[in-house]
Amino acid sequence: MAGSLCSIHAYFQIVDEARATTVMNTYVESTKAEKGCLWYAWDRAGNKLFCNEAYEDAQAVLTHMKNLEKLGDFNGAAKLTQIEFHGQSVELEKLRTTATAVNARLFTEDQGASFMHPVSGAEACTPSTLCTVHAYYDLMDENKAEPVLADLAAKTKTERGCLYYGWTKAGDTLFCREGYLDSAAVLAHLSNVQSFDGLSNCATLRRLELHGPAAEIAKLRQVAQEMKAECFERVSGFQRLELDSAVKASAVGGVVLDPAVLRDFCSIHAYYKVSNEEAAKGLIKSFEARTKAEKGCLWYAWDRAEEKFFCNEAYVNAEAVLAHVQHLEGVGSFDGAAKLTEIEFHGPAAELEKVMGTAKKLGASLFALESDVNFRLVDFCSEGKPADLCTIHAYYKVTDESGVNDALAELVKLSRAEESCIYYGWTRAGSKLFCREGYTSADAILAHLENVSACCDLTKFAKAYRIEFHAPKAEIAKLQGTADKMGAFCFSRESGFQHFRAKTSAPSRPLPLRSSGDGMEHLKKQFLRVAVVLKYMGLAGHMLEIFLALLGKLAKRRLTTFPRMNLLASLMIVLGLLAERPARLARLQ
Repeated sequence: MAGSLCSIHAYFQIVDEARATTVMNTYVESTKAEKGCLWYAWDRAGNKLFCNEAYEDAQAVLTHMKNLEKLGDFNGAAKLTQIEFHGQSVELEKLRTTATAVNARLFTEDQGASFMHPVSGAEACTPSTLCTVHAYYDLMDENKAEPVLADLAAKTKTERGCLYYGWTKAGDTLFCREGYLDSAAVLAHLSNVQSFDGLSNCATLRRLELHGPAAEIAKLRQVAQEMKAECFERVSGFQRLELDSAVKASAVGGVVLDPAVLRDFCSIHAYYKVSNEEAAKGLIKSFEARTKAEKGCLWYAWDRAEEKFFCNEAYVNAEAVLAHVQHLEGVGSFDGAAKLTEIEFHGPAAELEKVMGTAKKLGASLFALESDVNFRLVDFCSEGKPADLCTIHAYYKVTDESGVNDALAELVKLSRAEESCIYYGWTRAGSKLFCREGYTSADAILAHLENVSACCDLTKFAKAYRIEFHAPKAEIAKLQGTADKMGAFCFSRESGFQHFRAKTSAPSRPLPLRSSGDGMEHLKKQFLRVAVVLKYMGLAGHMLEIFLALLGKLAKRRLTTFPRMNLLASLMIVLGLLAERPARLARLQ
């Protein structure tokens, strides 16, 4: 859903309020029947109306536009003054004809600086409570802006009240597309990024708007006035999202493997098309020799399918990935011998945030850990051994969110019993799922396929669109028949090494998303949670102080009749200030 999310921003000028209200209500009720609509609401500021709407993809937008054609337009009750389509370029291309017809401006998403926390699509529609911030900037220096936007996205991703966040661009206009659970989450975000001043060096704020239900906007009026933002209050609307899931969304920790390593296991998937085989092989040999000396590399191998080469590599954490990329810069690129056609980084979300800038430069997709992980205990070989790891690369497109997590959990559980499964887990990028799995041999892969064959629940919610087997040539020969039946591509091992060997009698064990550690670590986390609560208590204290001051102004005198209330407000503010730093640390846990 996140990857293909499309939003429409349509502004209208009210001409006939009564008739416009009737039309809006008709639109809302009609749009509720569209399964591809995530949220649809009407917001108002004075005589301006704004249609706050988002859809799963371009096809859902086209379906919506076609439905509105049947209902007719405002017919003079309101006049369209501005309209924009926001989304990824591949989705916007499908909307180009429609955009031209309605004179809409297209804003393309910067994928390296965007994310959407996991949400569940609800069958029933609920009243629209989403709060959105609409910030337009004049772009001065695009090269300077790119890393700044990625850093802002990484900083915002730690916020549990943020539903989605991203940057879109049309010409020299930048737009921040962001949504929050409520006004408290908006305020928390503003507090989180207030010390970040990098954007001012490459862009100038042109226009700022805050949108939400009247009760939430009331809590944002003060900050809106300070920031010179225009407030749009919700008139009507619905959402088809379980927003509570965003509260649970947080930076995911890595996996823990006994005393040895693999707390934050990250892998890189890089595909190349070879144009000069002899030159490419010479460079691969050089890459491999340099990488073998890296302490943080778990395995590094080159697999081949005809003219396609694949670099099969994994590292203990994000720092090891960055060290590897920097290390290879000393060797140089393929320099025309081969062309990079696709690259992905897979790992825990907290680790991926550290490589976001590098991923942006390389044009890499980020696949974040989506499930628990099984990892069989291994012995590490500092000298390295020939790479005999056999891996399956299975990609799925999610078609129904409702049962995906349960299906993944069941597959992880089934794979846990397999003695020859080295690791097994799922990563995700938008609506794309990837099964990250490795085995000791071809026989182990065949045993795994047999083990999970009875569990077909995932196919009810996701559709496989690409499967690959990667292994030494002798192992690929044993898998070729199965690959042909499954429509899978086979990549044979050309060269490589691994810094581990499987223990002879060690079972695969469940590895939760980072263990809590010892008692002191547990107490530390509890303290940080309390700090977060006190931080919000400080915000509440400020609001109480403002409320009392307003009452005093209305009474044309300072309120001294409620000394306890004034004292309480001051105490809440002090507690909030004391908790500021620990709370900031807690958001990064």
